[in-house]
Amino acid sequence: MKYRYVDVYYSRINHFGETTAERIAKMGAESFEKWLEESPHAIKNLSVERGIRFGGIINQKKDRPEEKIMILHVANETPIVVGDVLNWPTEDGTLEKWILFQKEKKVNGTHQTFFITRCNYLLKWIDELGHRQQSWSHVVSSIDNMIKGNYRTWNALITPQPNKYMEVIMPRHNINRATNFIVEDESWSLVEYDYTSVPGVIYLSLTENKVNQIYDDLDDNIADLDREARYELLVPTETQVFMVGDTITPSYSLTKNGIVCDYETEILPVDKKVVKVVRGVLTAVGAGETDLTVRLKDFPQIQKTLHIVVSDTSKGFSAYIEGAAQIKLDYGETRWNNVYELKGTEPIEGKVEYHIEEYETGTATLLIPVEIEAHQKEEASKGREFSFNYDTQCIVRANSANILNPFELVAIYNGKEYRKRIDVVPLW
Repeated sequence: MKYRYVDVYYSRINHFGETTAERIAKMGAESFEKWLEESPHAIKNLSVERGIRFGGIINQKKDRPEEKIMILHVANETPIVVGDVLNWPTEDGTLEKWILFQKEKKVNGTHQTFFITRCNYLLKWIDELGHRQQSWSHVVSSIDNMIKGNYRTWNALITPQPNKYMEVIMPRHNINRATNFIVEDESWSLVEYDYTSVPGVIYLSLTENKVNQIYDDLDDNIADLDREARYELLVPTETQVFMVGDTITPSYSLTKNGIVCDYETEILPVDKKVVKVVRGVLTAVGAGETDLTVRLKDFPQIQKTLHIVVSDTSKGFSAYIEGAAQIKLDYGETRWNNVYELKGTEPIEGKVEYHIEEYETGTATLLIPVEIEAHQKEEASKGREFSFNYDTQCIVRANSANILNPFELVAIYNGKEYRKRIDVVPLW
């Protein structure tokens, strides 16, 4: 078979490249692939925090091994960037965290080369929106001259402080200068930052501050908890009931620091035997009680729980126990808020028997009718009414001994049991 010259020409161009630079890059990439296969320093199961997995070669800097900086070589098509946090598996199965803080510039880019340094601290802080943030970081030591040399702030813009100071490098985050940090039980205040010298990472300069014993959490290593946003999920007092086959559209309002906010939320099912996503729609698929997780779409770490009931009339009568999923330790008048009632797809007729099944003795008890009658009389003497149905309702009293274990309230009606898990929580 004869080949035309033009066909052979374009075949060679497609294989080797048209220009000299393309041919060098092509041969260099093939040479790197061979190096990756044969090198004793090759690691196949590397990844970054963003979820990208790849193979690479990691070498130590030959000229300055004492700087504790390593060199990472990866293929050109590996989509990692400066600022990524590298997961480096160790022999015992744990993952070391290394930050990519600089990329080497190459004339002929046969592969990508990054300088990396080990992360030695998980830094936590409260951002300007009141949300908790955290990031792996490297606290810069006096020998990390190469890292410091990348930044205009080092020995240039930072005014020396009379007390201790510290430098930190980590992936780029939006941090304001009013931010405080807790590192090794000490408080540190941000003096200056630089995220323009090396795009993708931010360099922080911090000075020692005084620990606030009220708002700084030394156990969790986070400062200024008074700035943290408080989210609450406001739901109707009545338990929301849906039927099998219904689209789940629960009623609720989300508040931030007591004010209704309009952040976009998403709802996730907890028990997919009761509620699950069908063709992109949250749908009731089975009878029972379940929780839904309501979380902020842009801040998924902020989430709250919503309780609902799904009934199935095609299977005859079904019921559930209506009432709070949490009760506070018994103190003063708190017990009178813990009213529970069996609700059904048809009216409840006759007597409902209640009892408590505890995981730990002394967690909770049921009030007896004599106690309830005495409270009704006391309320009546004050001109108030305490309504109570002795056939279908019960009142649960939590313990006052600081036992915070959950328990189950059991209702028996027409020979069938209906259960509800209840958690005991602190007063404050």
